[in-house]
Amino acid sequence: MRHRIRQADLADLQEVGRLFNEYRMFYNQNADIEAACQYIKERMEHHESVILVAETVVESDHRTDETNDKPLSNGLNCAAFVQLYPSFSSVSMGPIWVLNDLFVHPDYRQQGIARKLLQASKQLASERGVLRISLSTELSNKQAQALYQSEGYAQDTKFMYYELSL
Repeated sequence: MRHRIRQADLADLQEVGRLFNEYRMFYNQNADIEAACQYIKERMEHHESVILVAETVVESDHRTDETNDKPLSNGLNCAAFVQLYPSFSSVSMGPIWVLNDLFVHPDYRQQGIARKLLQASKQLASERGVLRISLSTELSNKQAQALYQSEGYAQDTKFMYYELSL
């Protein structure tokens, strides 16, 4: 099975919303597919995030559609996504991205899809003049930490991050 990485658009809303809902459930949030789709729709419509999807590409058997003699399209299904939020660095005086969400559906894990999404994110960021990508992960998520480190992400040892919940 092959995977193709591309930027999502509004035509992908239901698939990305479904994955986003599962991502939130992974972090012990209640399922709410309608709210998940609405959230993703708003990010897309307002250009507030960049979302890349990994599609599983099912090879066609080269049959033709009897009504118009065109080849049947390959079956595509979103297996994973990454969501990047644009921001800025005052000190560097340039754009940065925050990799906030990365999720691979359980049926597609251990196939290198997360790595492909990270590499595609890096490539797109570079093309757009982004200075760096930052991310955070749970302290207990050793598998993700190993992946990030193998892709060149370094743990910040200079700054301590704080959060204020409102």
